[in-house]
Amino acid sequence: MSYIHCYNDNYYKPGEDLLNLFANSVVQPFENHPRTQAWENHVRNKDFTYHRETILGQGRTNFDENFKGLTPKDQVLIYCLHYMPMHLFSSYHIFTKHSLPVSDKVVFIDFGCGPLTSGIAFWAAFARNRDITYLGIDSAKAMLDKAREINRHGPYRDRETFIKGQSMSNYNRLHEHLDSCITGDDQTQIIFNFCYFLASKTLNIGDLSNCLTQIVGKYSQHKMCMVYQNPIKSPDLHRNWFTVKGELSTFRGQITEPNEEKFSCDWFRLQNGRLVWRKSLPIDIYFDILSYEPSGYFGDPLELSYIF
Repeated sequence: MSYIHCYNDNYYKPGEDLLNLFANSVVQPFENHPRTQAWENHVRNKDFTYHRETILGQGRTNFDENFKGLTPKDQVLIYCLHYMPMHLFSSYHIFTKHSLPVSDKVVFIDFGCGPLTSGIAFWAAFARNRDITYLGIDSAKAMLDKAREINRHGPYRDRETFIKGQSMSNYNRLHEHLDSCITGDDQTQIIFNFCYFLASKTLNIGDLSNCLTQIVGKYSQHKMCMVYQNPIKSPDLHRNWFTVKGELSTFRGQITEPNEEKFSCDWFRLQNGRLVWRKSLPIDIYFDILSYEPSGYFGDPLELSYIF
């Protein structure tokens, strides 16, 4: 049975096992949440626009701080409600519709991993018969806690999504950690994933560019790929991506058509106090895929915990 159902009009629905994951990780915690005054005032008695714009700041709030009595854990749950299905299906769409090159052995580096959203999409698209190491990076502890919870649940409830996986709170020494995942001649491919990450208000694009440059230089004998996506809005929203592309001129673009897509998906709505699935209106996204093929190809400490 398919984990994700895709229809001809780019409409995505969760399969039974993915529905079960959402039920355990989002629906039940939301519907069974203690009826605190803050939860009633700012969640139950407010509409989704208030959730997205005021509580979440369009997904860019500081998830390490309380909001008017809502804990970081509360805010992450609300984030999962509003953004997790959309981002998951968006990533799956890009991964599967545009011939993303994926080798048999992969390190998937998920910048701004959130609650494992793109990780689930990547697993659904490519996990079969592949050796995948997942590295999730997110500055918010509550987000990493949610990612660990979802990874433990697993796609079919009988095993973890990623057995080989780790989480970390920043990327400044990521290039050093990769030594434990890659050996010089093992032909591991490195995939950098940027799903709704580069629009972050607090991102230091100079530090990120330096980190990526170090990794590319150190592992220059390995295939690499970069995947980027963000909503189609103001061109300024993609400024950081264009900076990254300019710094890594050895990468070549794979997309020759306009870098814009439309899709629709099932996601949550609140109806009579309960969560239900509804088909979304068409969603516009801007994306890009870059690849690096090596010439002569042969075939404040980092907070890191082995939690997957």
